[in-house]
Amino acid sequence: MRASLMALMWIAMGFTAALGQQFQTAFKERSHDFGTVARSAKTEHRFYFENPYPTPIHVRSVRTSCGCTTPSILTETVEPGQSGCILAVFNTATHTGSRGATITVTFDKPSFSEVQLTVKGYIRSDVVFNPNEVGFGKLSEGTAKEVDVTLDYVGKSTWQVTHATSDLPYVKIAIQEQLRQGGKVRYGLKVTLDETAPAGPLQSEIALHTNDLNIKSLSLGLSANVEPSLSIQPNLFSLGSIGKQEEIKKLVRLKATESFRILGISSEDFDVSSTKLPEESKDMHLLSLVFAPKSAALSDKKSNSEQRGKIVVLTDLATKPRAELDVVYRLKDNVVPLSASVK
Repeated sequence: MRASLMALMWIAMGFTAALGQQFQTAFKERSHDFGTVARSAKTEHRFYFENPYPTPIHVRSVRTSCGCTTPSILTETVEPGQSGCILAVFNTATHTGSRGATITVTFDKPSFSEVQLTVKGYIRSDVVFNPNEVGFGKLSEGTAKEVDVTLDYVGKSTWQVTHATSDLPYVKIAIQEQLRQGGKVRYGLKVTLDETAPAGPLQSEIALHTNDLNIKSLSLGLSANVEPSLSIQPNLFSLGSIGKQEEIKKLVRLKATESFRILGISSEDFDVSSTKLPEESKDMHLLSLVFAPKSAALSDKKSNSEQRGKIVVLTDLATKPRAELDVVYRLKDNVVPLSASVK
């Protein structure tokens, strides 16, 4: 009896460790270096994570090891297959110099686990940006926008910015010196987000390279929310186990920046012929999807293993004529009637 209890305890401990490891790998990254930033610059980073479980996960709390960083939970409950986010704000207005913090994220569903995230950076007191970030705000997909930023420096009269760079191909930066008087230097930056920027939230940084041999570059935060010309919500269904002939009914919302008609629905994985299409043209449609696994698509799929499929909604929009919906599911085993198995 005692041996059995010990075995169960070891199994439970191993299962809990496995769950903890899954929480660790659920984060796309667990550390971030802000680099060198200016005093009072808006400096923050979003740590994204995905739910790998078939049930919702819940973030109970976050805590930090240093007052230089303030963490917050942006998504408390995350459904299967969806993404959540932890926000880390670097407090550049109240701290200077080299700073770093460890953020502990505590989960309590589907099991208890903790994940540690780290941030670090160097806050300069001799440089100020106005505004304190390159914030494009909301803009429609396929449109360009410009933001002007001023950089003020107080220190060596020979200090200068040599050039500015971004890792994003759709971000362009022009920089011009506007003032040099004694130890005061001012630069004007014109940052452009062009029309090729992808839809969705954008978080990045631009780097300003200087002739300072000790601190060669400065980072300035960049953010935008590019609203898609056509979106579908939800964009993923996690169905769990379904039968091979089972008909699924789900409601989705399609939204665009202009009125549109739904022309059709297609899928290589599902029969969608039972879905009724609306005839009117408007900027938002609530569509009742009716679909079932295609028999031909099931021939090479194993029961009880995770499967992925896709449903495409076709519209008359010129800029973005289609929206895609991902479907994750498992096929139930065939049930053999008792009368057929006994002969």
